Amino acid sequence: MGKDRTGAAHDARKAGAEVRGPFHPSWALIGFFALLVAAGTLLLYLPAYFPNHLLNPVAGQDRVSFLDALFTATSAATGTGLVVQDTASYWNSYGHRVIFGLFQIGGLGSLVGSTIFLLLIIRRVSKEERSLFRSFMGVESGRGLLFLVLGITVYALIIEAAGTYLLARQLSASMLWDEALWKALFHAASAFNNAGFEFMGMGSQQPATQTLLILGGLSFLGGISFIVVVDLARGLFRHPLSLDTKLVLLISVLLVAGGAGLILLTEWNSAQSLGAMSVDQKVLSAFFHSVSTRTAGLASVDISAFAQSTILLLAALMFIGGSSGSTAGGLKVNTLAILAAVTWSFVRGKREVTALGSIVHEEQVYRAMAIAFLSLAMVFVVTLLLGVIEGPGLLPQMFEAISAFSTTGLSLNTTPTLSPAGKLLIILTMFVGRVGPLTLAFALASRRRPTRQVYAEEAINLG
Repeated sequence: MGKDRTGAAHDARKAGAEVRGPFHPSWALIGFFALLVAAGTLLLYLPAYFPNHLLNPVAGQDRVSFLDALFTATSAATGTGLVVQDTASYWNSYGHRVIFGLFQIGGLGSLVGSTIFLLLIIRRVSKEERSLFRSFMGVESGRGLLFLVLGITVYALIIEAAGTYLLARQLSASMLWDEALWKALFHAASAFNNAGFEFMGMGSQQPATQTLLILGGLSFLGGISFIVVVDLARGLFRHPLSLDTKLVLLISVLLVAGGAGLILLTEWNSAQSLGAMSVDQKVLSAFFHSVSTRTAGLASVDISAFAQSTILLLAALMFIGGSSGSTAGGLKVNTLAILAAVTWSFVRGKREVTALGSIVHEEQVYRAMAIAFLSLAMVFVVTLLLGVIEGPGLLPQMFEAISAFSTTGLSLNTTPTLSPAGKLLIILTMFVGRVGPLTLAFALASRRRPTRQVYAEEAINLG
């Protein structure tokens, strides 16, 4: 008996040591983005990257504000796209290149770099931590992290190259080829990485139909994850699609179609938005905004002119975001699918959570509920603090909070008017939104001990 107790205690200590391992992979993720933001801030603050209007400095303003440099670097590195200064007119060509590098590395390179780092230290971390990190990258089943590194790189380069070529052909009709090629590369990468940065003045003038189709397609591909694309490719050879792929595609199609339909319903006759367009342009613009709102953050019209009902719809789409393992942010359609499955299973009186004929693991249900709660709590707190800092304006402030948290980058012209304290709050929100509430919570939990107490089961009144 004594030997059994000793062995049990040893097993408990061993399990506890594994869970309390000194290294949390999520710290690597946080550290990566922190270093990227710091490097970007310093580069944008250097004299070589002075804004265009500061090339001939005026009295008292001989360089870019450090806070504006920090805000822009954070927005680019996290793939958000919120700007305190107009990207086209404020930053010079060197600044544009820094911004491009930040959202390219932050949107896609972070996944690849984090994967390589995990491969180097994977034997040092606990199973729980490995599961968490793989969950962040959308490879919870562990289908080969090295393949993911190579696949993401090749996939991204091919998609961005194709988008750049198509956009360059479109833009070269009105500008020199070199200029068209650079603008095409910048905007193709921005759309695919769901970054939301642009300097073509899309919000002030209706882009060409082909431009919207290309940017919308790039945004959609960037927001559904490489894992889903691979699964679809395997499906062409009669390989059954995974439940994750089915749910991502189903929810994504429903959100795009439903969002576009509601935008058309609320903005069809609005002279400030879609009213003056032809039927084809209205439909295309509605679908473009339905796709782009889910974290790409590009807009073909001034969204501040939308009706309040449309703005609430856009806020909901922003909050949901794209797919897990993609360049998109937000709650994620995978999480929404699990929450919907939980609700539907409860309504039908089922104890097990099922979706499309498959059982959803209990741990994933808890994780989805935790992500949803933390996400809602974050948006609520940021909205509340913005109200305290900036004063009246609930709808624009809520929209700004959701946009920053979901790393979307759309704004009701609120960002440029933020006070220094408001800018710092949005910077923090963008950073947390990119890293993710659940990942951040695990990173901050330095120790997790196995539960040794047995608690009594009691009922709580609901409803």
